[in-house]
Amino acid sequence: MGALGVDLSALHWIYVVFIIGFMVKRRDTTLICIVGIFILAIGDLTASISGVFNNFIYAITELLSTILIISIIVAMSRVLLKTGINEVMVSLFTKIIKNPTLAYWMIGILMMIISWFFWSSPAMALLGAVLLPVAIRAGLPALGVPKINKRTFYSSIFLF
Repeated sequence: MGALGVDLSALHWIYVVFIIGFMVKRRDTTLICIVGIFILAIGDLTASISGVFNNFIYAITELLSTILIISIIVAMSRVLLKTGINEVMVSLFTKIIKNPTLAYWMIGILMMIISWFFWSSPAMALLGAVLLPVAIRAGLPALGVPKINKRTFYSSIFLF
């Protein structure tokens, strides 16, 4: 008997290995997880259906706020791009940032300062999306901005 009073069978471990295999192959695990929950509750159809729905409810209660914030940020960045406000907002930076080195350091410092005052993930994602065209025009590869995002967050986290 496990610490939580649940006894894991061989079928549970096969299920875990199967999901990890799908993750290693970079395949979508959503359908596999749903089918696996049904299979684990073999013999009791009502238990398997309620298990799937209980898992959906738990996931929604835990992740809904994060999904909502990401949706709002994506919507705001699309509005910026469609209206052209993005170009006006970054016009000063396009004049200053002329090469990849300057793009890397300027965007990194801005992301670090913004992450001190706002929730870092959405603030840096929005700033990265707004300044990405400037960085690309300056010659920074498109993957340079996500690298800045990760490094600036981890390098400045010790301040708080």
